[in-house]
Amino acid sequence: MKSFKIFAIAAGLLALAACTKEQEITSMAKLDASKPAVASLSYDDATSGANAAGFTWSADAALKAGATSFTLELATDISVESVENASKFKVVNAPEVAYIMTGLTKGAFYYARIRANYPGFLFSNWTYLGSKDSPLAVCVGTGPVDAKFGAPANLKTSNIAETGFKASWDPVPFATSYTFEYKAASSGEWQVVGDLTATSYDVEGLVGLTTYDIRVKAVKNEEASEYTTGSVTTLEPSKFKPNMTKPSELIEFLTSEASLASSANEYTLEADIDLAGADVPSVENFKGILDGKGHSIKGLKSGKPLFATLTGTVKNLVIDAGCEFTPEVAFFGIIAGDNKGTISGVTNKAAVAYTADAVAEPMLVAAIAGQSSGEIADCTNEGAISVTVNGPTVAVGLAGIVGYQAAGMSGCINKGAISFNGKNISSKVTVIDAEGALPTIGGVAGYGAPGFSMSNCENHGKVTYALMAADVDLTANLNRNQMGGIVGSPCGSVTGCKNFAEVNISIKNSTPGTNLPKEVIACVGGIGGGDYLFTNTSAGPFSNTSYINCVNEGNIIVDSDASASNSAIGGIVGWPGQEKPATGTSCNGCVNKGNVTGKGAMKCRLGGIEGGTGIIENCENQGVITLESGAAGSALGSICGFHSQGHAIVGCIAGGEVVTKIANTGGTGGLVGNLGNVAHDTGTGCKVTCKITADKYDAGTMGAVVGYFNGTSQVVVLGSPSDPIKLAGCTINGNPVTPETVCGSMNPDNHTINYSL
Repeated sequence: MKSFKIFAIAAGLLALAACTKEQEITSMAKLDASKPAVASLSYDDATSGANAAGFTWSADAALKAGATSFTLELATDISVESVENASKFKVVNAPEVAYIMTGLTKGAFYYARIRANYPGFLFSNWTYLGSKDSPLAVCVGTGPVDAKFGAPANLKTSNIAETGFKASWDPVPFATSYTFEYKAASSGEWQVVGDLTATSYDVEGLVGLTTYDIRVKAVKNEEASEYTTGSVTTLEPSKFKPNMTKPSELIEFLTSEASLASSANEYTLEADIDLAGADVPSVENFKGILDGKGHSIKGLKSGKPLFATLTGTVKNLVIDAGCEFTPEVAFFGIIAGDNKGTISGVTNKAAVAYTADAVAEPMLVAAIAGQSSGEIADCTNEGAISVTVNGPTVAVGLAGIVGYQAAGMSGCINKGAISFNGKNISSKVTVIDAEGALPTIGGVAGYGAPGFSMSNCENHGKVTYALMAADVDLTANLNRNQMGGIVGSPCGSVTGCKNFAEVNISIKNSTPGTNLPKEVIACVGGIGGGDYLFTNTSAGPFSNTSYINCVNEGNIIVDSDASASNSAIGGIVGWPGQEKPATGTSCNGCVNKGNVTGKGAMKCRLGGIEGGTGIIENCENQGVITLESGAAGSALGSICGFHSQGHAIVGCIAGGEVVTKIANTGGTGGLVGNLGNVAHDTGTGCKVTCKITADKYDAGTMGAVVGYFNGTSQVVVLGSPSDPIKLAGCTINGNPVTPETVCGSMNPDNHTINYSL
């Protein structure tokens, strides 16, 4: 064993990180009623939204008197000393007289008040939205409302089944729960459903063609309102035959029967059914069970899902290749626009194709479901799924099975080509609860939201994403596009999944090969693009996304002109999550066999496992990692292109080849291309067996273990004396590794690499 070690004196300045905390004035603070208070507090519609409330205030007298800041408080009880009160506050520095409270829950109620703070821990009287004696409440997502606690208003009912109904009512400000009751009008005892937090309730399993009395009251801690009362009559029992064999029966089911089904109602297909020429509606909500028994729906041409919302079950159904689907709704899946139930054993063989001149609102397009918070299992897509936009677009979630998944999915297979072709991206938008989203594409799934997990899924269909004039109207950075052979933007575990198809990404200037004027980061992987939307939070990582025992065999090709940013391309994942020390994202037991190629004018990070940085354990690269063209500051390595934040690399095999065809200065390495300036002690159990080839060899930034250490102020130790990094079989431009080529010669000498040749 040999040890490569260089010592040097580190020079430079430490950067001091400043952090701020929202802290209330301490117990030393005192009320000084003589100090001018804020003159008025107003709700600002223009800056408020579904999860935010904006406020402005007038405070000329307070500012003139020397107010240094203002404390804006949202409280759930007008008596803020109450133990039931839960308040949110923000100290806003003077002379600012506006603030937006974010991260609020849509539909929640708050009282709003503000005070002026003065030197010497003094503060003025509070000023209320409305007044202290008659305050207004803010309903998040709606605006100011009368804060009076009383009986629920607007009690409504609708039939949801032959033997059931839905009751709904308006929310009562500051109610902590609701109690709903029902009974047969002729006799019987009240059936009581308490502690409801929702403002609706579904009742099922009643008697058909019977009138029921209903009532509801609001509860606020120990206080209860008066009842609001009403009545409802259930429907006459249906004579519909649930075992369908004819087109007329399936059409009747979709036209009238399905919307009234309860969770106890089961319907079956007993034969293939041809719907050619039929005008088939989209069922608003299906709560029952539809079992296709392996039979096919044929001849259907539609732009809407079979079920706009599915809260029941669809299983064992085949959509024939002769069907045609051209989405007419924003969230499209052939089975469900919004799946809240269960879909299993469904196979689609038909094409889904959407074409538009522009896309101004978010879209979700997939074969099985557009949006889903319910389980999807053992489904297969064989049809081509495509979106073509001739002009600007916003976020589109495109995939073979589901566009947006916030629940588990398993055993799903995509065999169809998945393609997005657009001109340029106009802006970031919110897709359901994913803020700042850009288009994402995956072979099986598009966006993954909290609650998402995926196991034993496969992709065999080519995944294509192309922006042909990304520079048009590009005035702001667009980070990050996320694309994957299996899932574009996951948020949770991805286990035992395999990609066999090419992933081809093109983000071009209207003059190809010309640098884009802003950042357009692409995160591309054979399995996943990366979890950024839900790890990019001020509170820290939201999820712990992991890739476990996944295999990529598809080639990955990214041709981009985004030179102002670091795009990340990896055989398994592009950029695992936000670049933070505790990101929680990881790859474990994964193998890449596909070739990873970057080209164009882009600056990029290429890796056989990861492009960007995350935890990597027990993974192996067997593919060829090639930088054909691009910015000189790019980085590439057999395991990862760029690694930092103290993330572990343990027990990995850096095989295959690493090839750069440009004079690359960002780092070309066997294990890691570029290692960031963060203290690091890892690399144990790793082997480097790859060939490293450079058309323009740069001894300064090329090495068998690390091409380039990006910094001097922190110490990095790779391998250990007892478990060194093994370099047997690794070559650089055909030559065996020597102590001089373990890392690039330009690397600072306060780092340590323990290795054996």
